[in-house]
Amino acid sequence: MTTKRKLERFWDFSVRTYRTDGVPDACLSLQNDDGADVNMLLYCCWIGVRSGSFDAELFASASEFSSHWAEHVVAPLRSARTWMKHTGCTTQDVPTDACMTLRDEVKSVEFAAEKLQQEVLESLAINSRIRSADYDQVLADVASNMELYARFADIEISSDVMQKFSVIVSAAYPKL
Repeated sequence: MTTKRKLERFWDFSVRTYRTDGVPDACLSLQNDDGADVNMLLYCCWIGVRSGSFDAELFASASEFSSHWAEHVVAPLRSARTWMKHTGCTTQDVPTDACMTLRDEVKSVEFAAEKLQQEVLESLAINSRIRSADYDQVLADVASNMELYARFADIEISSDVMQKFSVIVSAAYPKL
């Protein structure tokens, strides 16, 4: 069955998907245990439905931008926030309440950096085709995109990783 889908903005798609039961745990595990960029995983799904399998140029642009942005902006903010939670705000040297307030501000900036990352990723796809496809083709394209990203990010596609990918895809597209 071929279907015409209402196109969601990438950010709206990501927020909707991430709010589904099981997705935060799957994403955080892929991020912390496998080194995945959650925004790129979600982008693989979004592009799969919007345009199909990545073309070489779009994947190269998206992965290059995203890996640099994550490494130089998002990861340092996340690292600071996590350190503050587990170590920095628990020392006697820093007032706990003031430190936790600052941690919340860092978290807000990290969130804004991820949103900006997604806006840039979406803008890279502005000229890519928009298509209608049957569900089997959409699923194949999403899987192809996630596999391509996993190879790029040197993520071993184990049964555990496949299960986490499946949680994300099922949440992103329950009809698939």
